[in-house]
Amino acid sequence: MSTTAGSVAIELRRIANALDKEPDATVEPPMVTFYCNNYLLPDKGKAVFLKTIHLLPKPLSKRPNDNAMELECRTASMWLSVSIDRGVVCEIVEPAKPAVYRCEPILSLEEENGLESSL
Repeated sequence: MSTTAGSVAIELRRIANALDKEPDATVEPPMVTFYCNNYLLPDKGKAVFLKTIHLLPKPLSKRPNDNAMELECRTASMWLSVSIDRGVVCEIVEPAKPAVYRCEPILSLEEENGLESSL
């Protein structure tokens, strides 16, 4: 699902206007993320990612992430990020393998049986 920069700006202004009604109220810093993950048309996803980066205020810095290319700008008041899954822009050369775990039992048999009894 895509939208226009103008429609996002309208919504952000609406939020800003609502917050300005009580400018001294304490709130948690919001996180706004632009996800540019169009798996049906990967070329479009990359183009949207690049355009979004171009439109946003700078500086943006890379955020380490194994699954995505992510750029961010953090301030005291807000966290802004732009993200695109590596699967949209990269070729898998070595597929991931499912994890295999070896664990000691966490619960004893008695404790496991106690899970099924009602209180």
